[in-house]
Amino acid sequence: MKKVALIAAAVLSLAVLGGCANGKSPLDYETGTFVAPEKVQQLKTARASQEQVVKEIGYPSSKGEISSKEIWRYEYNLITAIPFVGKNKAEATVFEWSKSGKLLDAYKTNGGNGSSSNPLLKAAGM
Repeated sequence: MKKVALIAAAVLSLAVLGGCANGKSPLDYETGTFVAPEKVQQLKTARASQEQVVKEIGYPSSKGEISSKEIWRYEYNLITAIPFVGKNKAEATVFEWSKSGKLLDAYKTNGGNGSSSNPLLKAAGM
């Protein structure tokens, strides 16, 4: 009986930790749109249009205007379920556009704009 319980525990552990090879587990909490750095560089190099960015990534989490530039932000949060196995992430991918819709710059940032980007803290009103 102990052998069956040990095998069951091993199988369960492998199932839960199986996603950890890529740094994620099925129990992780994830929100937003992850944009790989390579994708940002590819779109920036190609001077992609707004339509191409939407086609490749989807619609942004937020849009704004700063210094006559249109700013698109794609927020992404990852909170790992298993401590010390993965790393929590709070980042944004930003695209800056001219008034005519020309891509001026694209880059990744760490975190939100002045507030916590941790969705659990936001849900708690913090």
